[in-house]
Amino acid sequence: MRRQILMASAALALLSASPAFSQQVTSSEAESLQQKLTRYLPKEMVDAGLVTVRAATSFYELRFDPAILLDKAKAGPMTIDGLKPMTAYLRPMPEGTYHVEANDSFDIKGTVDAAPGKNTFSYVIDSMKLDGIYDPEILYFTSADWAARRLTFTSTSPQESVTASFGETAMRVAAEKKAEGLLDVTSTGVMKAFAETVTGGQGGRVDIGADTVDIDVSMDGARYKVVQDLTFFVLDHLKAERLEAADAERLKGLLRDALPVFDNLTENIRASNVTVGTEKGTFGADAITYDIAMNGIAHSTRLGFGVGVEKPKPPAGILPAAFAEAVPERASFKVAVTDLDLAGAVDYFVDHADFTRAQPLTDEQSREIGRIVLPDGKMTVEFEDVSAVSPIYDVHLTGKMLVYPDDKDRHSAAVTITMRDFDKTVAYLQKNAATVPEFGQASFVLLMMKGLARDGGGGAQVWDVAVGEDGKVLINGQPLPFQQ
Repeated sequence: MRRQILMASAALALLSASPAFSQQVTSSEAESLQQKLTRYLPKEMVDAGLVTVRAATSFYELRFDPAILLDKAKAGPMTIDGLKPMTAYLRPMPEGTYHVEANDSFDIKGTVDAAPGKNTFSYVIDSMKLDGIYDPEILYFTSADWAARRLTFTSTSPQESVTASFGETAMRVAAEKKAEGLLDVTSTGVMKAFAETVTGGQGGRVDIGADTVDIDVSMDGARYKVVQDLTFFVLDHLKAERLEAADAERLKGLLRDALPVFDNLTENIRASNVTVGTEKGTFGADAITYDIAMNGIAHSTRLGFGVGVEKPKPPAGILPAAFAEAVPERASFKVAVTDLDLAGAVDYFVDHADFTRAQPLTDEQSREIGRIVLPDGKMTVEFEDVSAVSPIYDVHLTGKMLVYPDDKDRHSAAVTITMRDFDKTVAYLQKNAATVPEFGQASFVLLMMKGLARDGGGGAQVWDVAVGEDGKVLINGQPLPFQQ
C-alpha cells in the first residue's frame, strides 16, 4: 500500500549526497541527478535505462522501469506480464525541497514454474496517486498523501488459491525536524472494504473481511543523519569482503553514534466489522486491534505488543446455550518484554568486532552478545492488561513474570488479579451447573478464592499472587494451606 511512497523515497534518497539542486530546471542538472540516483546500480542496468531523469519546463521527470530490473536479474522460472515504467514528477521548491507528484496504475500477471507445480499471481491497482514534499536533507517526505483505488491480489498454486482486495486506500506521512539530527515521523491511513478468500489446504475455504482497517504509526526522535551516514557507508563498502583499519574504525563510530536509533516507536492497527467465514459458520467482531511499542535500541529496551477484540460474534448455534452468555464483550492481551540490554549488546559488538577480518566475531563473542541482551540470564515479561469483560464477569490481570531461557525450570511471577461482578459470575455458574457439571466445580473454586481475596473497593475482589522460583505460592501474602 505504501509501495509508491517507498519507491519514490528510495529513488530520491541519494539526492543528499551533494548540496541541494538549483531551483532552475536544466538538462545538465537532470543528467547530474540521474548519475546520483544510479550511483550504486550495476552499470548494465544503468545503461539499459532502469532509472532515467529528463528535464521539462519546470520539473524533472523521474522514470523507473521495473521490466529492466527483472530482465537483468535473470528471473529463471518466473515470467511477468504487464510491467511498465513508473513515472514521478519532481518540481524544485525555493527552500530546496521537491514537490513530487505521481499518478499510476498496475495490472501485472505472472507465473512461477517450480515444484510442486506452476504458481500464478496477479496485482491490479486501478489507480494510485502520490502528492508530497520531499526533503533531500532528511531523505524523506516532510508531507505526502498517497491514495489508491481497488487493489487486488491473486495467487494460485496446486495446493491453494488466495484472493485479496481493498476498495480504497488513503495514507498520509509526515516528518518534522525536532533537533539537530533528530526527526519525528508519522504515518496514518485507512483501507476500506478489505476482503480475502483462501481456498484449499486443511481449512477448506476461508473468507475474511473488514469494513475498514485504520493504521497509525509514529517514530519519535529518529537519528536520521547518522543513519544516513551509516547507510551510505554500507553501500560504499558493500562489495568489500573486509574493511581497512581506518574504515573499520569509521564504521564503529557510526554504530555508536546511531544509538538508540529512535526514542519511541508505536504502531496501532484497528480492523472494524471483521468477519471470518469458515465451513463451521461465520465468526465476527465489531473490532480487532493490534499494537506494538518500542523505546529504541537502549540499555533497558521495552518491546510491547497487544491484541484486542470487541464484541466477538461466534456463528449462531455453534455454542451451547449455557456458554453463549459467557462470550466476552471485549478482551485484551497486552504484554511487554522489558529490560533488554540491546545497547549493551551493540556496545560489546563494536568494542570486540574486527571488521578487517571476514568473520568479525568469534563464536564465543557471538554467544556473549546473546547473554548481554538478557541481564543475569532472565527475561522479564510484564502483563500490562490481560482482561475479559462480559455481563456476568469482569476480570483483569496485571503484573510480571521472570523466565530464564537457558534454565527452563527456573521462573517466578508476581501478578494481581482483579475481579468485579463476582456474585454474578458465581450465580451464573451455579444456574448452569446441571447442564455443565464443570460449572459447579468452577463455582466451588471461586467461592474458595473469595475467602483468600482482599477488598479492592467498589465491590472488587483482588488477589495478589506471588509464585517463587521454588514453586511456592503466596496469595495476598499468605501461603496456600496445602503448602504450609
